[in-house]
Amino acid sequence: MILAHGADRHPAQTATDWVTYADHVVEVTPVSEREISPSQDEVDRGEGLILRKVTLRVDKVLWSSDTAAKDAPTSFEWIAHGWQFTDGSMNNRTEMAGEGEPRIEAGHHYVMAIDWQAPKCDPGDGEIPGQWRGLGSESNIPYDNGVLGQGEFQGQTQSSKAARVAAADDDEDPNYSLRDEFIGRTAEDLAKRLAGTEPGQPAQEQSAAPNVRNASCG
Repeated sequence: MILAHGADRHPAQTATDWVTYADHVVEVTPVSEREISPSQDEVDRGEGLILRKVTLRVDKVLWSSDTAAKDAPTSFEWIAHGWQFTDGSMNNRTEMAGEGEPRIEAGHHYVMAIDWQAPKCDPGDGEIPGQWRGLGSESNIPYDNGVLGQGEFQGQTQSSKAARVAAADDDEDPNYSLRDEFIGRTAEDLAKRLAGTEPGQPAQEQSAAPNVRNASCG
């Protein structure tokens, strides 16, 4: 398993982060997926990434922001890690996952904090459709058998006990997160915490080209 590193879109360490940046917190189940073909440059180079487009069914809405950009979806598509291919063949592939987060696989369940990213025009990528996205690695929680922290994580199935051992267990630890705190508990417990938490002041979103965000590519 290759673990990929990346920057979070928004802070997602605390309950305040979740209710500040998320539109909804939902229980989801992957119901289908398909591979996303790599770019022609990657194919010509003989190495690159094969991502997955996973369809997630929303089983329950646990919390919604009063200022949500859109109503919670009944299902949505999620771009997930897939594989790295090398040596000139897409069949020579190694599974990938994001470091410190679930890979999002069929046969498992998850709790996710999501927000709506409106359509935008990017100078390099052209028109990017609107989509539901996560806040960051800490905003996706395994949730098999109704237990937070139990299930698929980094491509491996873990018990809530193993998740607890691996997690920061001291609320003074800077790495201690809301996800760590709720390992072994239920989604309803998490929903109660979120319902009793006031949002903070969101940091201004940074963009390399703020003048083209949400602009038409036509």
